[in-house]
Amino acid sequence: MNRKDLKNFGRLSFNKRAMKENLPYPIYIKWKEAARNNLPLDLEIADSIAHGMKEWALRNGARSYTHWFQPLNGLTAHKRLSFLKRTDKNNPINRFSGKELIKGEPDASSFPNGGMRSTFEARGYTYWDLTSNSFILDDVLYIPSVFVSYRGEKLDKKYPVLESMNIVSKEASRLANIFLKDQYTYRVRPKVGLEQEFFLIEKKLFDKRVDLINTGMTMIGSNDLIEQEVLGHYLGAIPQRVDEFFKDVNEILFDLGIYVEAEHNEAAPNQFEIATSYENCNIAIDYNQLLMYILQRVALKHDLVCLLKEKPFKGINGSGKHNNYSLLTNYGLNFFAPGTTKAQNKIFLLTITAMIEACDKYQNLIRIASSSVTNDYRLGGNEAPPSIISVFLGDNLEKALKAIAYDDYTFHEVINKLKVPNIGQIQTDSSDRNRTSPIAYTGNKFEFRMLGSSNSAADLNIIINLAMAESFRHMADVLEKTREDELDEKVNEIIRDIYLKHSKILFSGDGYSKAWVKEAENRGLKNLPSLLDALLDAQKTGSYDLYQREGIFSQTEIKAIHSIKLKQIADYASIQLKTLRNILEQDLVSSAIKEMEDLAKYLNFMPNTQLKAKAEEINQGLLQILSYEKEIDPILSKACEIEDICDKAIFIQEKTRDLISVVRVLADEMEKIISKRNFSLPTYQEMLKSL
Repeated sequence: MNRKDLKNFGRLSFNKRAMKENLPYPIYIKWKEAARNNLPLDLEIADSIAHGMKEWALRNGARSYTHWFQPLNGLTAHKRLSFLKRTDKNNPINRFSGKELIKGEPDASSFPNGGMRSTFEARGYTYWDLTSNSFILDDVLYIPSVFVSYRGEKLDKKYPVLESMNIVSKEASRLANIFLKDQYTYRVRPKVGLEQEFFLIEKKLFDKRVDLINTGMTMIGSNDLIEQEVLGHYLGAIPQRVDEFFKDVNEILFDLGIYVEAEHNEAAPNQFEIATSYENCNIAIDYNQLLMYILQRVALKHDLVCLLKEKPFKGINGSGKHNNYSLLTNYGLNFFAPGTTKAQNKIFLLTITAMIEACDKYQNLIRIASSSVTNDYRLGGNEAPPSIISVFLGDNLEKALKAIAYDDYTFHEVINKLKVPNIGQIQTDSSDRNRTSPIAYTGNKFEFRMLGSSNSAADLNIIINLAMAESFRHMADVLEKTREDELDEKVNEIIRDIYLKHSKILFSGDGYSKAWVKEAENRGLKNLPSLLDALLDAQKTGSYDLYQREGIFSQTEIKAIHSIKLKQIADYASIQLKTLRNILEQDLVSSAIKEMEDLAKYLNFMPNTQLKAKAEEINQGLLQILSYEKEIDPILSKACEIEDICDKAIFIQEKTRDLISVVRVLADEMEKIISKRNFSLPTYQEMLKSL
């Protein structure tokens, strides 16, 4: 297959082109109307689509199909079913009906449900998301789907994404139609572009690190010989072996019709990034889930392991997944781009103001949606946004809002020009980019930089959509009742009120500085260092009520999702403790004993005060480590006795983090003085300089 032949792009995606070629045109139009207007499909239409999809899939090598869904654990799941059936006369035939296309029934009992259903209640249903392209991977037809319980509770992340998209579309359309009389807006779609960061290391080294295998992060390990600032890795030449890896990834993405915007080395050694193009919110999330799977699968073919967890190496840059968000009307107007007309500019300024309000009102929900237990280890480091939510607008835009909020404020537009050799003077952006900001306006979109690399982007985009919809609704409720000649003043009044209430969230300084922590506290911003802190704050302050008000989740579903996250915290801490015990016993203790045996042999032959002191230092370190190791089982036993999941999460996270931090200091000091011959674990030096 020639990748240069663009006719082959998306050849394994049942996209619009494939549908036009494989469906009767009236059927294609019916599908298009249903997808565009959120309408149901009758069974006859579904049967015709299923037949065309099956014939296309068989021609392209598929022999089975699956409903591909995204359960509440943030991963993806599917159950493969064969096209091959038996006729009444026991003859083989390939069959696929509209009913099978629309609905599947995987076992729901083993997926997280937060207590919404009993263990013995196994029924769960998948329903086709007809707005997202089906595709072929590994000779299987994948049908993107939502996942619900027998009683209708949402058991996945896609269903609420789709609902949140419809809600923000409705309210944003109302706002657009107040100002744009000559162009009717019937849809405003959230568009998302995701930048995926990850590490690659040798599989043979990964297999020797039980901590990476079980927790996604190294629990011991010294980085003294890794100076990422002087390695010149960032945006440097991609190593040949990694280049071959990217070529294979790109071949698969090309066949699936997924556009790649960029690929490059990231800041840390062995760290890389791949960014995909903007798509409708649900499709962008689908593609990112698919991308993560492809990265991991292709890495193994190259004897590599793709590490998606946020902080695999202490003291080394962590990995994020930058979420670039915008809103586009059915005729292409970007709500986040300054307009060419007065009406468009009013929509732009109101949209920016809505984002300010959304981010300030729901700091804790954004913190929750952006994170995971492992992302907590990344946030707040000097390579990632702090856990304190703030918004960066840039000088021009912030001054424009101030000019409206304060009538006596004088606004001076900043025009930056730069002289370039052989080109002359060119105009640059009106403000710099603040890489320390969790949420930054970047010209025609907002970049949410807190999201963890292993996270699903669903939760974050749900809260953005809902919070923006709420703000738009309040604006539209007022502006729809306003006379035409009073519209300008009413718009300024709305911007003024929101700015004065919520401008505390705006910050353009150094988010890494200690001074910002104090300033944020004085401003009244939330400082939620961990996911657990954010969960407790959201429950205490009633922030979760947004989901119920917007009809996305019932109170039962909210409690379930909250409980699932608490359980994930408790379970991860338990795995950390068990893994720490294993790595100490199986690796560090035995390595230390071997080193002392070697030293003893030498000292028996030749006296050496320095080597004797070294042996004593190792022995003392070993005594301390073993004493801390004895605390692991009592912590685990106590946690098992705590029935309330919230109390359990609070207890075991605090105990685990305290214990791990102390043991790590001791273990890392021992690693420095144990010889390479005796130290059984692959070191940072070996893992991060292997490519």
